[in-house]
Amino acid sequence: MAGIPVVLETFSWPTRSAAEAAFRGILRESGYSVGDAVSDPVHHRMLIELLERHPEHAQKTGPGVKEFFIGRTRDASGVFVGAKAIGIWIRRVDGEEVDFSYLTAIRQHSAKSDAKEALRTEVDDRRQEYREARFASREEVRSDLSGDRIDSLRDAQVIYMSPTWGQLTYRFAEREGGWGELAATPAASGIAAVGSRLADRSQAGRWLVFHARHAKLGLATASEASRRRQTSDLDWMPVDPND
Repeated sequence: MAGIPVVLETFSWPTRSAAEAAFRGILRESGYSVGDAVSDPVHHRMLIELLERHPEHAQKTGPGVKEFFIGRTRDASGVFVGAKAIGIWIRRVDGEEVDFSYLTAIRQHSAKSDAKEALRTEVDDRRQEYREARFASREEVRSDLSGDRIDSLRDAQVIYMSPTWGQLTYRFAEREGGWGELAATPAASGIAAVGSRLADRSQAGRWLVFHARHAKLGLATASEASRRRQTSDLDWMPVDPND
């Protein structure tokens, strides 16, 4: 049986076990001690993107995330574990500290995470064609974030400039009636992209039109993409709300 992929905005893994290993590495192998903030910007970005997938995203995030840190699991309300058990915690901008189970975020999912995975699969061909076209041209390929040269296609990652991927998908979901209205179904056999697609094919057509009108793609290295400043999904609106 094929593994279940975990697909975030910037990062992806072919299986849940591979994703779990990546986040376990942050917790166990990155040199953080109990009480330390997760200071590496790539680690922070991974956690922010995974948090969006958490089924209790709104409750965990509250008014906003200030930082992630390494905490004792025993400090979580109602959790009975060994005294030395540790986990990744959230310190919110209101000062409250809440536990964050990366395993729950990986193994469970929400209507939003399912919908965003389906939306991504629908336009994956466009993203790949854009990347290949940039390298097929005679011009030198440079990062749209730093201006540095990108030497090979395998080092290039397709990014969304403005609007960001989060902003673009949020506004499409909004016009469709919310994340719960974007039902996903497994991708058909033979489709190269892993994951799922939108179950309503007329809705998929509307998404492709919306994407073509508003998406502004660019290229960057994976390292640059992972360090981009997090922006609110609400910070962009189509000029014409009916567009």
